[in-house]
Amino acid sequence: MLLVIFMGFRQYRLSNQYGEISALSERALFGFSTIREQVTEHLIGGDYGRIKASIPDIEQLNNTISQLYDVKVIPAQYKLAMADSIDLSNLVIGLRKLDSAEDKVAAGLALQQEMRSIGGNLMKVDRIITGQIRDSVIAFQLSVIGTMGVLISCASFILIVLYKKAVRPLLELSKQNEKNQEAQRLFQCSSEAGSEILVFVDSVNRMLEKSALEAELLKHAPPADVDLLSTTVNETTNGLNAVINYAELLLESDAELLSEQQRDMLTRIIENGTRIGEQWQNISRIFITSEQG
Repeated sequence: MLLVIFMGFRQYRLSNQYGEISALSERALFGFSTIREQVTEHLIGGDYGRIKASIPDIEQLNNTISQLYDVKVIPAQYKLAMADSIDLSNLVIGLRKLDSAEDKVAAGLALQQEMRSIGGNLMKVDRIITGQIRDSVIAFQLSVIGTMGVLISCASFILIVLYKKAVRPLLELSKQNEKNQEAQRLFQCSSEAGSEILVFVDSVNRMLEKSALEAELLKHAPPADVDLLSTTVNETTNGLNAVINYAELLLESDAELLSEQQRDMLTRIIENGTRIGEQWQNISRIFITSEQG
């Protein structure tokens, strides 16, 4: 789950960075194209004095390119290549010297050549940088797809194992339970089932075998004297209650009078006496129920 969240966050950041770089690059290309058209128009019209009006636009373009330098995802070698190939300061110097140049035609041609070189370099930077970032986004998306495929495969495998070890055995036991309501039969479970289900089925089968054995014993047992049994149970439980009461009185006496071993023996007497009394009551109840039946 954390891996999916991390990869989603990483994908979101890469997409934002790609969008930011693309927007800055497009803004730089558009801004330079506008400046180039203005300068070319002034050169063709011979209006050399108005060419300097494009200098603030060039400074704004330089700020846009500087923002590309600040993007951390762009490799350092690309930033160095941009700084070497896109030198707007020389372009500004050329614009300022054009009005005072003796041969304005030659200076204008040199200026156009400089602008053509900068324009070509800007287009190369746009293709290289945006292409590199786009490839990074695509590569990461492919890794995300591969990772999701692995996760889905693992989840599918777990579901298949869970179905074999838990769901299918439970469905089979449910069908057997519908049939066992008419005839007392033991449950059968596939060996592929999970260990917990196998232990549960084994416990249920033991209970069914014990219940069937008790029913068989009662069925073939000789008629019991209920009155004698009730008298015996009452006398036995009364005697056990007396023993238990004496043991409890001794156990509740002063701790200094009894050793730890003696207190442990009294505790065992109370527990065993209580259990024997409950067993006698169960036997009496079974026989009385069978006689009434």
